[in-house]
Amino acid sequence: MPNYVPLSKSRHREAGLVPAGYDYALQQAVVPVAAEELPQVLPTMAVAFISNTSGDGYQLVALQSLQAGVNVYVHTNGRWIGGYRPAWYRAHPFRLMQEEQQQRTVVCIDEDSKAFEAEADDSAARLFDDEGEPTDRTRSTVKFLEQLQKATNVTQALVGQLAEAGVVVPWPLKVKPQDGGDDQEVKGLFHIDEAALKALAPDTLSLLAASGALSVAYSQLLSEHRLQGLSRLYHLRTTANRQQQTADDVDLEDLFGDDDDDDLSFNF
Repeated sequence: MPNYVPLSKSRHREAGLVPAGYDYALQQAVVPVAAEELPQVLPTMAVAFISNTSGDGYQLVALQSLQAGVNVYVHTNGRWIGGYRPAWYRAHPFRLMQEEQQQRTVVCIDEDSKAFEAEADDSAARLFDDEGEPTDRTRSTVKFLEQLQKATNVTQALVGQLAEAGVVVPWPLKVKPQDGGDDQEVKGLFHIDEAALKALAPDTLSLLAASGALSVAYSQLLSEHRLQGLSRLYHLRTTANRQQQTADDVDLEDLFGDDDDDDLSFNF
């Protein structure tokens, strides 16, 4: 489990970061994404919505597996193989978190991360310099976290508009177990009801288009084709685990590219 603590000069003056893999994400089936990231996410990932932890509204996420506790975009050796890395991962091991007592947002760091060193050696990137001031890298990270928070807030507002319009509905997905048993229902995922979206009143569609929510809706719908590549990656992972070996190279273009014999239909 992560151990996030507020970043401070007194506690982390000698701390630093070292290169680390993505072992911490091996069991993440979904990852939050911002609307701004969708052009980079869509080439290799399907996106969906999940219920907020508060139970109020939805959150935009990229799917990394249809099986709980599995992330097919992280190699079993901890290497990222998913092409574009969502900002949520690029921010690791930092996170902006709400400090309940003072009602403010603070920069926190996961002290249990493999990337964190309490006593930084020469190979580590220091968080603070010898004078106790944040290094350029730390300043850049804080700026990145602030930008990500703003993008996340915008995304939440757009998703809220889609939910209010009544076009976010449960996504009826099923997966076939490796043992060949009956298909299992995937629970907790939501997507856009395309028919309901098309049936919206013109003024509502105009508002969604002006805000950018309509782009999010159609991005989600277009991304659903990526489930085929997701399934291929999962079977590759399962086969590698069964053989107690892993493939060093994964051709994402081959896994996610459109098959020549796919049937295409247009229903505008």
